[in-house]
Amino acid sequence: MPRLSLFQKCLVVGSISFSIGAFASSQSENLVSQKNRKYSPTDMTIKAGDTVKIVNDDIFLHHAFVDSDNFEFDSGSMEEGDKTEITFTEAGEFQIKCAIHPRMTLNVTVE
Repeated sequence: MPRLSLFQKCLVVGSISFSIGAFASSQSENLVSQKNRKYSPTDMTIKAGDTVKIVNDDIFLHHAFVDSDNFEFDSGSMEEGDKTEITFTEAGEFQIKCAIHPRMTLNVTVE
């Protein structure tokens, strides 16, 4: 088997690194922040099977929930720094609300 030159080795390593980076950046993070008694962002569109990750970046206690005809979720009380994940398995329109702050709403469209 022939030996690879330094240039060829760098080319192979660079191609692998680029492929890994492109794959990682194609994965959707779907990160949501709870801060100042708001969700940020307030609207998002995801694909069925995707997960929304909610982080309480606030000094206030929060309590995320979804209540719809075909899907339910309840995070329980979330203190500062707490995280929760919601995986939406079916298409539809959903609202993530806060049981403590009723004006907090995140609209999620699942395709």
